[in-house]
Amino acid sequence: METLIPQIYAEAAPLDGRTLIRHRTTKSLGELAELAFLYKAATLGFGVAKPLGDNEPFDFILNSGHRLWRVQVKSTFHQGKSGEFSFRAVRAAVAGKTRTYTADAIDVLAGWVMSLDVWYIIPVQAFAPRRTLAVYPHRELEAGQFEPFREAWCLLACSKEGASDRSLLIDRPCQSSGSRSSCGCDLKDVIARLQAQSPDHKPRRPR
Repeated sequence: METLIPQIYAEAAPLDGRTLIRHRTTKSLGELAELAFLYKAATLGFGVAKPLGDNEPFDFILNSGHRLWRVQVKSTFHQGKSGEFSFRAVRAAVAGKTRTYTADAIDVLAGWVMSLDVWYIIPVQAFAPRRTLAVYPHRELEAGQFEPFREAWCLLACSKEGASDRSLLIDRPCQSSGSRSSCGCDLKDVIARLQAQSPDHKPRRPR
C-alpha cells in the first residue's frame, strides 16, 4: 500500500523594507542582518567565525586568507526625508551612555541596506568617531562620502602587498602585473580624506 506524502511548498517573502520589518523586533532585525552577512561573506569565499556570547564589540571575525578582520554588522530599512539610508555607528549603551566605535574595537563596519540588498564595507578609520553614516545606494551616480565603499568587499580581500587570495570571489579583485601587484580597489585616498574630515582630526604641524 502506497503512502501518500503531501508536498509542501514554501516561498520566501520578497526583499521589501516593509515586509522585512513587519512583526519583527529590533533584535530580530539585527539577527536577520547577521545571517545575511554570514551568507554573503561565505559565498564570496571568506572564512567566518562568530565570537561566543555578546561580550565583544564586533559581531564576526572574517578570515581573508592573509589576515583576520573584526566586523561589526549594522542594517537599515528606513529611507530618510532627503532620500538617505542611515546606519547608527554606536555601540550598546553603558550606564545610559552610548559609545562610538574605534580602531581598538573593530576593523570594519558592514552595513546592509535591507530593502535594496546592498552592502557597504567601511573601515573604521573612514568614519570614526561619527555616530551616523548616511548612504545613497539607490542613486546611479555616486553621491555621498561613503559611496566608494558600496560593495567594497575587495578591501577585505587585498593584502598590504596588493595580493588577493584567488579562492575569494570578489568583483573587483587585485590584478598582478609582472613582479608587482596592484590593487584595483585601492581606497586609501578616500579613507585619508574622510579621516581629515573627522571631528577629532588634528592636522599635523610641519617640522
